Amino acid sequence: MNWREKIVVAWPDDLQRAYKARAALTDLDRVLLELASLGHPLHVEEGYVTPPPPGWPRAVFHLYQGIRAVNCQADLDEMGPDWYPTMEEARQAAGLAKQWQRGGIFDKSLPSTLTQTPQQIQQTIADEAARREQQKQYVLDLRLANRSSFQSTPYLVDHGKEPPTEPTVQERFERMSGRR
Repeated sequence: MNWREKIVVAWPDDLQRAYKARAALTDLDRVLLELASLGHPLHVEEGYVTPPPPGWPRAVFHLYQGIRAVNCQADLDEMGPDWYPTMEEARQAAGLAKQWQRGGIFDKSLPSTLTQTPQQIQQTIADEAARREQQKQYVLDLRLANRSSFQSTPYLVDHGKEPPTEPTVQERFERMSGRR
């Protein structure tokens, strides 16, 4: 009895599991045939086979040049520094390189050196607050000086003369046209 038959007869009393096993084997056959049509003739054997140890040849990835198989460390060194074990690492490295081209990476969580003592920092903050208060007072004083009201504007009134009359429409037209 081969491994396929063992899978099918493993559950004689559980029809649902037997059906799932048959369906999985059918799907497995379909997938193997599809891979064979693409040029990858594969077969399935019973048992667990440990994956091969990491070694050579291995695949390396480049963001713009894709994937290549490398047979030894010398070949990898010859290809240059921009080759990585996964495409995700290649994308990450390219993104960091672009960020450094733009002026660096500024992480606010990194420690920074202080150029002033805490007392100088407090003095700078107090000076800035005083400067803002002085600017605010200057603006208020200018507004007060330039504010004009009816009571603050002197008017000279001569009660002996008649108030000037408004010009007529004809006089306005003559003044606008420049005839006068």
